[in-house]
Amino acid sequence: MTKKELNQALTLAKSNENLSNVDISIFNGFGLPRFAPVNVTSHQIASLIRWQAIRLDGEIDAQNFNEIGTIGRKKFNVCG
Repeated sequence: MTKKELNQALTLAKSNENLSNVDISIFNGFGLPRFAPVNVTSHQIASLIRWQAIRLDGEIDAQNFNEIGTIGRKKFNVCG
């Protein structure tokens, strides 16, 4: 995942787009060393950001967002 793809997913996550039907189970354990690279969509990344990094007040939790970006650089291949 590139920085541009991460920023596009962040924009999507902060929008009013309905992502409730997006399956993010593919990310289970993404922080573990043995997690293998996966092919994902920008909607899945956006849904992960909403789940992991957007606080209840609508602000971004920088630590969690950076974790997604750092790990995603090597382990998330954005398709479509």
